[in-house]
Amino acid sequence: MTDVATYQGSSPETPIATYRAALKRTDPSRLLVIAKTLGIDDARRASKIPDRIAEFWSECRGIEARLAPMPNDSRIALSLFSLADMPVWRGTDLKKSFGLLGISGEEAITPLLDLGLLAARPTAVAGHFPPPPEKSLGPESDGETYDFVIHPSIPGAVRTVLPVGELITTDASVVTVRQTDGLEAVLRVAAVWQRLGEAPLRRTQNGSYFKRDRERIEDDPSLVGPITDALEPLPDMAMLWVGLAEAVGLVFDETGSDRIIAASPEFWSENSFHIPQMVATRWLSIENWHELGGSRNETSPTNLTTVALRVPALLHLAKAPAESWVALDDLTAFLESIRPNWGTEFWPIAAKKDQPSVERMLIEAVLLGPAYQLGLIRAAEERPSGRRVVQLSPLGRYALGLGHPPTPPPDYEHFLFVQPNFEIIAYRQGLTPSLIGKFSRFATWSKLGAAIELKLTADGVYRGLEGGFSTDSMLALLTKHSSRPLPPGISEALRTWSHRRERLTYYASATLVEFASPEELETALIDWPGESGKAPIRVAPRLILVDDVATIPFQKFRQTGARDYRRTPEPCVEIGADGVSLWIDLGRSDLLVDAEIVRFADEQPAMRDSGVARRKFSVTRETLARGIDAGLSSSNLARWFLERAGVAMPPAIRLLLHAATPGGPPLGASRRLVVSTPTADLLDGLLQHPSTCDAFSERLGPTHAVVTERLWPTLKRTLDHLGLAILDSPETPADRYVEDREPEANDSPGPQSFPSRS
Repeated sequence: MTDVATYQGSSPETPIATYRAALKRTDPSRLLVIAKTLGIDDARRASKIPDRIAEFWSECRGIEARLAPMPNDSRIALSLFSLADMPVWRGTDLKKSFGLLGISGEEAITPLLDLGLLAARPTAVAGHFPPPPEKSLGPESDGETYDFVIHPSIPGAVRTVLPVGELITTDASVVTVRQTDGLEAVLRVAAVWQRLGEAPLRRTQNGSYFKRDRERIEDDPSLVGPITDALEPLPDMAMLWVGLAEAVGLVFDETGSDRIIAASPEFWSENSFHIPQMVATRWLSIENWHELGGSRNETSPTNLTTVALRVPALLHLAKAPAESWVALDDLTAFLESIRPNWGTEFWPIAAKKDQPSVERMLIEAVLLGPAYQLGLIRAAEERPSGRRVVQLSPLGRYALGLGHPPTPPPDYEHFLFVQPNFEIIAYRQGLTPSLIGKFSRFATWSKLGAAIELKLTADGVYRGLEGGFSTDSMLALLTKHSSRPLPPGISEALRTWSHRRERLTYYASATLVEFASPEELETALIDWPGESGKAPIRVAPRLILVDDVATIPFQKFRQTGARDYRRTPEPCVEIGADGVSLWIDLGRSDLLVDAEIVRFADEQPAMRDSGVARRKFSVTRETLARGIDAGLSSSNLARWFLERAGVAMPPAIRLLLHAATPGGPPLGASRRLVVSTPTADLLDGLLQHPSTCDAFSERLGPTHAVVTERLWPTLKRTLDHLGLAILDSPETPADRYVEDREPEANDSPGPQSFPSRS
């Protein structure tokens, strides 16, 4: 997991560049002292001294012999830098690690700074950078405000030095000895590699993952499924596997983008044998994952990391003889005797009364969690006390640089069951890191446990073919490790998928020529010179592919334009006056517009307008319904018109789109009684006067308003009473509201004279 602070959308600096940059921030007088100590000629300009110091250690031979006279605390500090393999350490984390290792920070760091093995750079705290260091620095004091950068040539050249102090081992007998095969993490990071090969992860500017991408990984059963042999739970397992895959190089940040992509299949052929050791050692330097708190996000505290605890805990265990066991209680008490209350520095959340101490929780989470799963330790139970005891495994001693590589497990030749439904059941006793790498290249990991499930798919076979496998080599690998003959359909399916891929022809460089009509293409092929080399290939009714652009007889054709498909599509569609006719200008169009427009329109007979070839398409309700069934939405169509026509979608097409959309609300129709006035002022008066305003329902314009039909008789009487003349149409629908009743005393005789149409 890349540190949030280092990701800003560009590739991080190399370790040597980071070291040089930090060394250049060192006080010049201190640089002169370092150069003199190393015997570097300081006659050159002072600005060149940092580069000379960096070159000295890069080209130095016998580094171990030069470091032998250093104080023991400095050599233990170098062991910490070497095992964690972190080019940059924060001063706060060094303080924690040195405290658990029982060494003095100032006595350990000062000799390393004096030789230029380390360079101190100020750490930004609330936007403030402290001044460059002048004297010796130790993490106990002002060194906490600095990061310490080690020269990249040093970690690989030092030997591991164990911390001092006597660690109590148990003499009691132990039972239920447990040790994992170390393949759990290898299988999970292989699944991460496959998932990111299918769809990369995207990273935000603050270093976290996009929510949709993170949920896709966290919902994958092959990444978050339960671990069969687990002593302690692993929080945020999916993010741990992604972090380990990134740490070993199986996935990496794509240059110039926000994506995390999968490495090429060659990674497995080069590193599969050593990947268990690679995963185990890279876990020691994972900063963005906590054994109790899980994955760090933008809301997590910046100091929530156990990177300063992992190496000290393992180094103290290494002090015990190879066959001795150490109780977790004794290890916790030993660390507390060196640095009291150290647990709150790694997990500031206070433990409940019914829980063990914070220190005990951390030790169990680190050693019985990832360290156990990665195969670094063994675990057992002490009798008769029932206490949990641990010891370093051969892989753990090898990872610490204290032992030989572990002996490989015995080979099991036949451990696969290939089923007719393309599922493969594999028993993990027969798996090795090398076989995991081979199967990862063409079979998809779908379920991980005591019995492992893989699936054969077309995409997986394509991945294997692209990675260098052939169909025969895949079948040979399956046949070799299968406990029974392969079902007939498996061989046939693999060959069918392979042949489908082989039918595709890849052109690294070619030219597509588009003609206005199939007839013009046929004419061009007749006139194509036969002596020009390889003949063009017809790829569509109006398209041909030419391998060499120099063979195209441009003098025989009228060229309307050329396209660069790396640029934004150019508007090339004109909309007819009727709103449903679309004209494509062949001088500005590209090959993609055809596939886009045929989704919702039908082509009409070709024509030429003023000598310019144009193609006509027509949009109907049926063509839009066809597009909707294929997944076309109104927003997609509106965006297409903006990109291809440069204007909004025509109202006529919006009308047809409404008609073609299932479940669209119907149109409404009604007859209205409208009153018109000679001027807008008169209508304003009618709408304001208390005796007439209630008869109007809405205003249609400056001089027109709608009258509520049932109130028309009352309005007419009122207008007559006010002395306003009104021309009443004989089609006035309000007459149907006139009731056949006796006139009242205050009624005007006008309404009774209206003809009734009830």
